[in-house]
Amino acid sequence: MRPTVSVFFKRLALTALLAAVPCLAAAGPANTLNVTPASIVMDAQYSGVDLTVTGSVPTGADVLVRVTGTPGELHLREKGKVFGLLWMNVGKVTLSNVPSVCLIAASRPLAQLGPVAASFRLDALTKAIGVEQQGGDQSVDIPHELLLLKSREGLYREGAEGISLGPEQGGMQPFTARVGMPSSLKPGTYQVEAIALRDNAVVGSTSATITAALAGFPKWLSELAYQKSALYGVMATVIAIVSGLAIGLVFQSKGAH
Repeated sequence: MRPTVSVFFKRLALTALLAAVPCLAAAGPANTLNVTPASIVMDAQYSGVDLTVTGSVPTGADVLVRVTGTPGELHLREKGKVFGLLWMNVGKVTLSNVPSVCLIAASRPLAQLGPVAASFRLDALTKAIGVEQQGGDQSVDIPHELLLLKSREGLYREGAEGISLGPEQGGMQPFTARVGMPSSLKPGTYQVEAIALRDNAVVGSTSATITAALAGFPKWLSELAYQKSALYGVMATVIAIVSGLAIGLVFQSKGAH
């Protein structure tokens, strides 16, 4: 019996190392794609943002919009009980070609778009992800479990909502798509693709890139952690001590009444 996704990934100590591997762009750009905002500012109040994607497709075509992050590697360590007593590392897993984000929206339910849409869906990622596993439970479908985990985190998503088509204009139809970017988004460059599908074939595609960058307090804290790690460690220790004292005083005062 396979372990559930929650049980399996609770046993994994996960560290991510993003490799600078370019995204695979859709072939044959057919039209200009406009994305707003073109850059995402991730300050202390950032809790996600909606992208507005506009363009046009041939009349009668369906639209599929996909936002993907740079593919990279994930290094996992599986933990398990040894001799039924001690929790220890029992295996290693390296996953390659894993997009940091994959958000898909379509003008109709994806199952109705035919086999041609299958290569753009989340299930296609499980076939593209490379797996190197040493030890551990060899029966676990790791790419599938990873897909479930990323979906729970809001980093992977697909659905038939958020796209509207306008009236025909010279053999083309304008479209507007809204794609929600998650609050757990990481700084980096993201690719936005629009694919036109008709009669079980791709009849046009185009892409654009957007950037996400830290700003304000999160940026200052990140620079402090990487550039002045000793000072960052001292500050973190002081904050932890002060927080502990404050919590102790609160509970002590409650116990006095």
